[in-house]
Amino acid sequence: MSDEIDPNPSSNEEGNDKSQEPAEQSQPASEPQSTEQSKTSDNLEDIIKNLAGKESAESIEFLRSLAAANVYINFHSGGVYFEDEVKIRGDFVTGHQTKSTKRTSVKKIAGQVLITNIEKVRSVYVETKNYHYAQSILDDKHILILRGDANFGKQTTAIHLLSLQETEQIFEIDPAIEDLSLFECEAKQVYLIDSLAADSAAKLNSYVLNGLRQKFKEQQSYLVITLDSRVPISEETLADYILNWSQLPSSDRLLEKHLKWYLQQPELLDSSYAMIQSVSVRELLDNNKLLPAEIDTLASLLVKVINQDLKLEDALASFHVSAYKQIKNWFESEEQDLSQRILMISLAVLSGSSYQAVKNASQRLQLLITNESEPESISAAVFNQTRTQVLKKVFAHLVQGYEITHFGRSPVEIVEFDNPIFQPAVLSYVWHEYDYIREPLLVWLHELGSHRDAEVRTRAAAAIGELSKYAFRDVLNKILGLWANSSDKSLQKLAALALSVPIFDSNLAPQVLGLLHSWSTLENNFNLRWTATAAYCGYVGLRFPEIALRDLFAIARTIFTPYIQKISSNPEVELDDFFAIASSEELFLFSAVVEGVASLFATGKFVKTQYFTVLNALEEWTSQTKTIISKLLTLLGLLIFWRLMREDKIPAGLNNNHVPTLLWLAKESQVYEDLIVCLLGRALNFKQKRIPVLNEIYEWLKIADYDHRMKRVIGRIIYTLVTQGTERVRKRILDKLNQWALREPDNTASEILSIIKKHSKIY
Repeated sequence: MSDEIDPNPSSNEEGNDKSQEPAEQSQPASEPQSTEQSKTSDNLEDIIKNLAGKESAESIEFLRSLAAANVYINFHSGGVYFEDEVKIRGDFVTGHQTKSTKRTSVKKIAGQVLITNIEKVRSVYVETKNYHYAQSILDDKHILILRGDANFGKQTTAIHLLSLQETEQIFEIDPAIEDLSLFECEAKQVYLIDSLAADSAAKLNSYVLNGLRQKFKEQQSYLVITLDSRVPISEETLADYILNWSQLPSSDRLLEKHLKWYLQQPELLDSSYAMIQSVSVRELLDNNKLLPAEIDTLASLLVKVINQDLKLEDALASFHVSAYKQIKNWFESEEQDLSQRILMISLAVLSGSSYQAVKNASQRLQLLITNESEPESISAAVFNQTRTQVLKKVFAHLVQGYEITHFGRSPVEIVEFDNPIFQPAVLSYVWHEYDYIREPLLVWLHELGSHRDAEVRTRAAAAIGELSKYAFRDVLNKILGLWANSSDKSLQKLAALALSVPIFDSNLAPQVLGLLHSWSTLENNFNLRWTATAAYCGYVGLRFPEIALRDLFAIARTIFTPYIQKISSNPEVELDDFFAIASSEELFLFSAVVEGVASLFATGKFVKTQYFTVLNALEEWTSQTKTIISKLLTLLGLLIFWRLMREDKIPAGLNNNHVPTLLWLAKESQVYEDLIVCLLGRALNFKQKRIPVLNEIYEWLKIADYDHRMKRVIGRIIYTLVTQGTERVRKRILDKLNQWALREPDNTASEILSIIKKHSKIY
């Protein structure tokens, strides 16, 4: 039986060398999905919907807040941003793909284009007349600037051009990079700057670009920069490098390629071609100038029709271009009275809430807009229209639901739009066409933040996030900033939720990240630091995990810094020393950081790269112990690691049992095993975490007693700790192994002890 334990820490179950190419991750809960399935389900929208739909989250209100934000989020934005200098190593996993990267330090790298995005672009891209000219500039100069209107396919073109080079990795550079001339590229690598910030673009000139060209040419590397047409530059100065991107590809050809990508079933392609020629689809294509991203959305809807999951008329109604026109025509019609228009706006914010809450909120909004003491008289018209008739006129209906009260669930009538896409469509139309009501609308939304109904609060916050995309500064000054700096945790959570919407907008994400970063550094403002923490633990952290972890680390530093002098006299500083003198606010923030990092790790169940990102961050956090502050931060990192050992579990597919996520990750990849061994070794060297971590190792051994799949990996972990760890770690592990081996005959602990005696020179 001891043959199940491999003493060689560098080998895995298959006998491959995982240190060079990490094994592809599998899904422990079920059989891996087919390739066809992964093409349609492995995208950010499905990931977030899956995340929001899990019942295992701690807070129902939190789940509802995620669902409320989803209707406004643009899922087409991608990429993960880092700042300054980061170490990229290990494996980057997207869906069921794993790519290893060399361990390297790169400065001002913002992230890496997802592998599935590159594959999709290669499959669906349609060249325009200027494509080959762009390619010739890039081949000759090694640098290309694509300038044009938003959503005209500049980023997609850049990815396609870069994907033709002899590399499978496309790195993103921070679009707010201050001095591009200082960027040092690596050999045979390709880079993308999407939507270079105006301040950074203003610094570009022929001298800077010629210098960059020389660097990139020597390294045989390439760079493509995209610029919004509204960014002022000197085209004459940059003439050798710039191309104005103004042509759109053929809508028919682009739609055909997207349908082929999504379907992945040749037998259904004839149906897709026939659908493109249908009267309603042709009318949509011929009468509208659809942008590439809109074609993508349309294709995803038509695929549901081909798969008989949706009727064609319903699919087209759900297309935002059609929805916006329908809303525009409705508001411009003279048939609608004031109360109906106000009800439509209220539903744009509160669709999915109780009917009575929507009705009351609608009346309040009408008072704010009209400045009347009472809404228009209803005495004469009280029986003119039924509620069903009124809702039908605003494209809404009632469903039966429930609300959560202090005493449990209570039945309630829920009012919803017939088409959820009406929510962003109405808000966009009203904000841009009826500027008179902007001020009362913001006042109304601010009031809803203090509503007694959590459903109303979260939906109002999500709508505020949508409006921030149109006027970020105004919304920040009048609502978000006030909520974020409030001492009311409910309002702070709403501010964090609202920021979850613009973080997915590529033009606004840098502003949101800059705002949160500034809040995270304010040592004298607990409220703003707490709001930043809450935001990083939500969708902001899902979208930009590296930045979230970096700033959570900075927040932790601000917690400890004021207490350094008070505890510096203790050479064996412990977290208990900090806990003894910290204020309740600081302790609350400390707890939020711990739970926040754990939450980001838990999202690895849906975005597998999160596991590596968090563990790699913890390895960095715990790498220094020379100063008091570094010791405290190390202890914080080890506390989080211990929490992950103890609490984070995933389904194992064996009698419905769950196994520790860390143990499963170590089983799947040498990269994870190395990180976990490193963190275990550090924890065992710290008195404060030694006993708790040893207890969890014993729990892992007990799991291996009945789940023999885990024997080899736990054996390798312990063998490595004993043979490569410090003398103190070795002694502690061996002492415990001897104790554990005596508790039951022939258990995993005794087998590992036997292997150590047989293969090492310790005994």
